[in-house]
Amino acid sequence: MAKPLISFAKIAEEDPYFLDVDQRPDWQLQFGNTNPLKLEIGFGMGNFLIEMAAKEPASNFIGIDFYHKGIRKLMTRIKNLQLKNIRVVYGDIRNKIPVLFKDRELNTVYINFPDPWPKKRHTKRRLIKPEFIKQLAEKLSLKGKTYLATDSENYALEMLEYFNSEILLRNLDSQQGFCQERNNLPKTKYEKNFIRAGEKIFYLEYMRLETGSYAN
Repeated sequence: MAKPLISFAKIAEEDPYFLDVDQRPDWQLQFGNTNPLKLEIGFGMGNFLIEMAAKEPASNFIGIDFYHKGIRKLMTRIKNLQLKNIRVVYGDIRNKIPVLFKDRELNTVYINFPDPWPKKRHTKRRLIKPEFIKQLAEKLSLKGKTYLATDSENYALEMLEYFNSEILLRNLDSQQGFCQERNNLPKTKYEKNFIRAGEKIFYLEYMRLETGSYAN
C-alpha cells in the first residue's frame, strides 16, 4: 500500500516556512526584518524562486501556488539549501491577495508563464484579468514593479491590453509594448525549454505610479 502524503496542515505545523493561511501574516515577524517583499505567483517547481532568493539575500521572497508536488519539492530544497528568505503560501492568488498583503506592501511581483488556457471555452480561467490587475497594482509599493513572461502570443496581447489599461501602472517599454529580453532575472525551466526550441517569449514590465490621494 502506498504511503499517504503528509497533509499541508502537518507541514504547516512542522515547517515555519510554509503557510496555509486565510489572513495576513505579520511579514516582518515572519522574516525577522523589514527587507523588501517580493512575490512570485505560480512558482511551479520553484527554480526561479530559489535562484532569486540565493541571488538577493537582502530581499524577502514569497511564493504562492496550489500545485502540491511543486510545493513539496520546493520546501525540501529550501531546507537543504538553508535559505532563510523564502516563505511558501498554499492557495489561489485570486483569493489570497486581498488578505495576504496590505496596500503598497509588495516591492516586486513576478508572474512567469501562467497557464494560457488556449482553448476558447477556457480563456475565462486565465489569471490575468482587469480586476486582478487592479488588486495587484494596489498591493505594489510606489515604483514597485511587476514582471511577466509568456510564450502564448494570444495571451501576451491580452496581458498587454489589460495592463496598459490600468491607471496605477506604467509600461516600462518605451513603445508601450513588449521587452525584447530579460537578462536581469533567472530563466525558468519552461523559459529555457522555449528558448532552446526557438520559440518567441513575450516579456512585460510595469511600474507602480502615484495617482493623487491614496488610502491604505
